[in-house]
Amino acid sequence: MLTVKIWRTFWLRYFLESLMFYIPFFIVALIFSSGFVYLGEDTSSIFLMIFKSQPKLVFISLGKIFLISFLLCIGLQFVTSSFSKTFKIIIGFIFFLSVIIRLGALYPGVTENWLVTQNFDFVRSFFQFISSLKDDARRRILVEWLPFYVVCVSFFFNLVIHMKYLIVQSRKVKKARSSIHINELDIESKIFSIQGMSFILFFIFGSIFLYNLTSSFSINLPKNETKQVRPNVFIFAIDSLRFDRLNEPEFASVMPFLKSKINEAALFKPMLVGIPRTFPSWVEIATGTYSSKTGVRSMFPPRNVKINKKETIFEVAKNSGYSTIFVSDFAGDIFPRYPFGSLETNAPTSNLESLVENGIISAFSPIQATLSLPNLHRLLPALLETPEIADPRLIGNAMAKSLSIFSSTSRPIFLTTFFSTAHFPYAAPGPWYSKFQEKDSSGKLLFRKTPDQSINKETNNLNIINEQQKKQIISLYDGSLNAIDHTLKTIFMQLEEKGWLRHSIVLIFGDHGENLYDGNLGMGHGDGVAGEHSNVTPLMIFLNGYAQTSLSELPIKNIVRTIDIAPTIAKRINVNLNNNYIDGEPLLDLNEKISDFPSNAAYMETGIWFTSGLNSPERFPRINYPNVTALLDIDAGMNFEFFLRPAYSQAVPGVKERAWVNDKYRLITRTHSKGIILSLHLRTDKNAENNLLISSNNNKYYKNIAENMLKELNSYLYSRGVEIIQNGDNSFFYAENIVQ
Repeated sequence: MLTVKIWRTFWLRYFLESLMFYIPFFIVALIFSSGFVYLGEDTSSIFLMIFKSQPKLVFISLGKIFLISFLLCIGLQFVTSSFSKTFKIIIGFIFFLSVIIRLGALYPGVTENWLVTQNFDFVRSFFQFISSLKDDARRRILVEWLPFYVVCVSFFFNLVIHMKYLIVQSRKVKKARSSIHINELDIESKIFSIQGMSFILFFIFGSIFLYNLTSSFSINLPKNETKQVRPNVFIFAIDSLRFDRLNEPEFASVMPFLKSKINEAALFKPMLVGIPRTFPSWVEIATGTYSSKTGVRSMFPPRNVKINKKETIFEVAKNSGYSTIFVSDFAGDIFPRYPFGSLETNAPTSNLESLVENGIISAFSPIQATLSLPNLHRLLPALLETPEIADPRLIGNAMAKSLSIFSSTSRPIFLTTFFSTAHFPYAAPGPWYSKFQEKDSSGKLLFRKTPDQSINKETNNLNIINEQQKKQIISLYDGSLNAIDHTLKTIFMQLEEKGWLRHSIVLIFGDHGENLYDGNLGMGHGDGVAGEHSNVTPLMIFLNGYAQTSLSELPIKNIVRTIDIAPTIAKRINVNLNNNYIDGEPLLDLNEKISDFPSNAAYMETGIWFTSGLNSPERFPRINYPNVTALLDIDAGMNFEFFLRPAYSQAVPGVKERAWVNDKYRLITRTHSKGIILSLHLRTDKNAENNLLISSNNNKYYKNIAENMLKELNSYLYSRGVEIIQNGDNSFFYAENIVQ
């Protein structure tokens, strides 16, 4: 226990002793080191390149992370201030190991990066065992709360020791009052005051540190005190949500809560997505128009597109009195990067700084593990850029905090919550990742998906995904959806109990769907427009109170599109969008046609190729260009965000696959070296396995259908500034005049 007599010495010794915790910190970080890795790929060369080009940014990020690690050490010092140095180091080891174990139990996908897991099967088996324990198992709860218990025990013993020393020292002060030595009372009183100050520091700041280590995922929404009769708007969007997971009986166990709500919905239909990539899809949703007008054609739009952005439903709602809120994790990093029109954005961003910070914290596993605690995960927003820590319960927790800010204002709420867990790499938290998964022949479960086109370092060949691995990957995806469904059930119950749904419109949809090795469609989204999986997602709409309309008057529309969401919401909450540019139309109102875009058709196109090779995931020849990292540049004046290089602004859109879809057929145009190649498929041909222009006995009939649909498609593209360039052999190319 501190018995020094000089305050300066006390403070110096107090804070120097906190540095001892760096010993266990760095040792544990070394044991569970992963290097600089993203989705299983070594990114150390990229980090070195960034360090050479932007050293200031790297040093700022390092300083920020060092400060956070020092705060952790200070917190441990507060709860162990009366311990000997040896015991402090031991407690440090136990604490940092406990957060590592908790991280592995909750987010086993993170452990795949660790060298110790890759080289020692028993370590991986341990994390597989604890992460697959049932959600309510006592051992699992113990592991989740382990860091809290470790610090709680330390706090208790520290309290006892402090009290003991204070009692002993108070007796010495009392005895010194009757001493014949003049200075004895002064010396003992100083010691007592130092011990008292140490006790106060320990109790106040130790309690704060202990509180922030709680591992509760409980979602506690505030009561609705807005006293508004205008309908609240709640959007719950799920990245990569397939329509069949809610529509087909064979998947009833994947999202049982949402499936049970279908009969209550005013609308439940498949929704066609313009570009099955998150950023352009969300801009379509927000503006009610396709990306050819908004200019957001990829995940990396340039600055001028953001500055000259189109009016959004969120912006119009905000200007009419709504509190607009966005809450998300890694896939929602688009929300801070585009002026959607929010009053509150609770989501990470994607830029060079977050890339550097995420790389550093993944290398220092104790920081990553500690910041994954519910009360600490927003301390460094870059943590939520980690796909392996996409926990829907964290989003529910963040949603409650953001909603609390506006729960007692007089403004109605427009809350958008976006869950990323079902996005690649499908790293569902434990135990959901294992819920539908079977072990492989060696007894292993997949913790996350790795890229299909990853290179085997030993053979230098592409890794082959076998059928067993495909089944495990699909099970990971379903487990991710099940985890989201579990959280949505809690959120809906609370929204009902707290009065938020009394007058409301609730929308549930995906930003796009997902290909899961269906037929020859491959895996993922955005690299192709064939089939009914990656370009189709469910749309559910619930109307309550003043948002309701007569169900008997609901129009039956065969085609539902992302561009219809904004005008649908606008009509229900009585705000006006600029009808001069939107392509969509309200879905829940009769005789509402406010654009010149056909009601019975939808347009689709691909994003930037995320897969490599001269063939698409659907095994069709395509015109290739450099990989994504070579296509991008950094806008230092726009928060170091990434954007598509101007040199590729025409080439990339010019070789996109495109589709024109009606209620029965899907026409696909693919750019080949000799021109555009057409294929025509029935919508009922979910996997696009039968090209009617080739396989049918009635080729002339289907050729006429294809020609008519192509005229509609080309007419639409021409109106958007796309040139149809004829070549010599009765074919043509698309050429786009893109201004950066």
